[in-house]
Amino acid sequence: MFACSFALLSYSQAYAKSQRQVATKQSNPAYLRYKELVERAKKADSVDFVELISATSDWSISEKEVFTAPNRDSMVEAFKTKDYKKAVELAEVVLDYEFTNRGLHLATANAYQELHENEKADLHRKLADKILNALLSTGDGKTVGNCVQSINEEYVIMRHFGYKVTMQAYIMSNMSGYDLLSGKDEKTGKDVGLYFDVSGLFTRCLQSHQKKT
Repeated sequence: MFACSFALLSYSQAYAKSQRQVATKQSNPAYLRYKELVERAKKADSVDFVELISATSDWSISEKEVFTAPNRDSMVEAFKTKDYKKAVELAEVVLDYEFTNRGLHLATANAYQELHENEKADLHRKLADKILNALLSTGDGKTVGNCVQSINEEYVIMRHFGYKVTMQAYIMSNMSGYDLLSGKDEKTGKDVGLYFDVSGLFTRCLQSHQKKT
């Protein structure tokens, strides 16, 4: 009985915290900018995904505490148990808060494919491609000054180029943190390496991107 009551209390506290965080976001200018771009992207309006990723970064930095999307744990469990109907329902909600999460778009696309909802599956795959292309456009990764801006997609980007990672090093330059991923080009066998800016400060990348465009 005590264990059950404790579990219910813990769930209630977690739910209340989540709802409080959601309510707080409505007055956060960084979140409102992020939300505006997400809604445009959902409607297939013209959206610069580098700007969207930058808005995501600005929102994350502006938060006073770590935010977890509502029902995220339930979504993960639904994917694990292959309850695809429930998984996509919850994923669509979670993606409102994690729209630049490329891996989640791909997982959602696969779930829709299992449900034979091919149009929705294609939509999420296209969004995943746009996110990857936006990251690739931030730099060629050959130097710190022209690094790729990414934290979660480093290994995905290395695989995209056909590079097999053999080493990862963390370096500091100009008060910012960078990862250097080294490895081999699987086609040529040549040694390769790419620099990634893992500071999370995407705004400066956006400024550079806007100068190019």
